Amino acid sequence: MKKTITDKKVVLLEGSDRRELVRTALTTLGNKFTRRIKEAKRIFIHPNLVTHFRKGACTDIEAIRGVVDHISLLRGDKIIVGDAAFHGTKTAFKKLDYESLGRSGNVKLVDLNDDKTVPSFAYASNMKKRPLGFSKTVAASDMNIVVVPAKMHSYYIVSLSIKTHIVGSQVVSRSPFGIYARWPWLHTGYKPAHLSLAEVYTTYPAQLAIIDGTQVMEGQGPAFGKVRNLNWLIASFNPVAADALAAYLMGLEPKEIGYLYHLEKMGFGPIDHRKMEIAGSNPNKLRRTLSRPYSYNEIIQWK
Repeated sequence: MKKTITDKKVVLLEGSDRRELVRTALTTLGNKFTRRIKEAKRIFIHPNLVTHFRKGACTDIEAIRGVVDHISLLRGDKIIVGDAAFHGTKTAFKKLDYESLGRSGNVKLVDLNDDKTVPSFAYASNMKKRPLGFSKTVAASDMNIVVVPAKMHSYYIVSLSIKTHIVGSQVVSRSPFGIYARWPWLHTGYKPAHLSLAEVYTTYPAQLAIIDGTQVMEGQGPAFGKVRNLNWLIASFNPVAADALAAYLMGLEPKEIGYLYHLEKMGFGPIDHRKMEIAGSNPNKLRRTLSRPYSYNEIIQWK
């Protein structure tokens, strides 16, 4: 298990211009961000590109541009951007304009579905571990920046930075239907799914989370929910705290979300926004009650 992350600082900004919000958030993180970027041996930016059929389910390209803008001011070498998209990463890059990122900086696009792997696992329904490969590119990066839209999820309650970082880095073979289906490995029950997410994260943690709440997907996420304009953005060196604050803003109690509960117990908290050092807006002002996934009452049985 790697060193736990307990940074309490979380930036919370209001606005609708994704690119500018990201740049402002990274500026607010200050010298610590500058130092980490300059010292990093490999920078990896991880968007959520689950399905190119629904733009609102994916990380908007302008949020990625905001990160690349800022990094390019500090160093000029290659920035890797990639995901293991459900409907194919290369097609998502094309359909969602990611191929244009070269205009913002020195960017290399990587399809993690084709990546070499390092050991990982997922719990089966009987709570026994089954081997499952994890992207070697992600594992070897010492500055993993996860940039995601805020969404409800029909299995994890929310799809935020940690779900994208872990599930979007676990490599499976392409099915005969042309998709990269992880549910046979990961959707083995709510208890094993949430525990798998938490335990794998302790081995392969991310270093920075940026959660885009300018538009939020409620209801049947991560792909088929309704998109609402909420106009906020979160950034933190502690992705657990970032996910917890985003969940709170979406009208949820973070302690009800299994993987967040487990990770706080493992020392990766806080998940209570009252214990965070929030720079920017008052979360109570921005909190909204959003439609939960239909499976919510089943998911909370992870306990």
